[in-house]
Amino acid sequence: MELSIILVNHNAKKMTIDCIFSILAKTHGSYEIILIDNASTDNSIQAIKRKFPNVTIIANAINYGFAQANNQGIRRAQGKYVALLNNDTLLKNNAFDKMCAFMDKNPQVGVGTCKLFDGDGKTIQRNCRSFPTPIGAMFGRTSLLTKILPNNPISKRNLLSDWNYNSLRNIDWASGAMLLIRQEVLEQIGLLDDNFFMYWEDTDFCKRAKEADWRICFFPEAEIIHFVGGGGGGRALRLKLYTMFQMHRSAYYYFLKHHFSHIFEPLAIITFMGLLILVAFKGFIETLLFLCRKNFLTNKKL
Repeated sequence: MELSIILVNHNAKKMTIDCIFSILAKTHGSYEIILIDNASTDNSIQAIKRKFPNVTIIANAINYGFAQANNQGIRRAQGKYVALLNNDTLLKNNAFDKMCAFMDKNPQVGVGTCKLFDGDGKTIQRNCRSFPTPIGAMFGRTSLLTKILPNNPISKRNLLSDWNYNSLRNIDWASGAMLLIRQEVLEQIGLLDDNFFMYWEDTDFCKRAKEADWRICFFPEAEIIHFVGGGGGGRALRLKLYTMFQMHRSAYYYFLKHHFSHIFEPLAIITFMGLLILVAFKGFIETLLFLCRKNFLTNKKL
């Protein structure tokens, strides 16, 4: 089998079904689809079984998160290539056909990604990055420093913002929304790190692959639409806060793993305190906005 496509779902039945339809319509050759359901309560499993009897489904009783669920799928995968694909995506063209053909011709490429577009199908998502550092992380895509000083050299280096995404390019890492991985890479460096519940597992995996001398490559001819944030179901306040916590926890774990020798190293302590303050501040703002919206809707009904 050439390709194993792995999807992770949590209460996003319609979006997952639409994603599978797009795969069936625009993917050829020999492939399988493996769906890992993280304890959905919206009848996702029943609906997907009914519509797609050939899809392999792994049903979890609890939500294991992104990395561990994908690893369940990887262990079942029989393909020469393994695609980690967010379920909030639609193939815009024959993306997997093009990516597999490219990697067949370039055996030194261990991990590939492609163009991702916003829901309008036109706006490019900047899904490729340079490897982060504890200081450089302060200049991320959504950071205040990047928003205030968008053309600062650190942000431009981190986000590759001088590049138009129209050319083939070797990169450090790409978003786990779409990663095509050669089986030999998995055999050599192992699976995703289960310690990442969600976020940063893609950065870590690409770093390990690159340290093992595999190329990480962006291929512009393959195109996928990505509805950011839609694949995990509803976004209630509690879930937003939990997601925010996990994102910052994963960032700290990544830096501990790749940059610090122990937790009492001065920069490790500074990083921990910085992330703790940041998540507390973001959580406060998110809660405040939620209460304001709730109060506004209540007054509107009255």
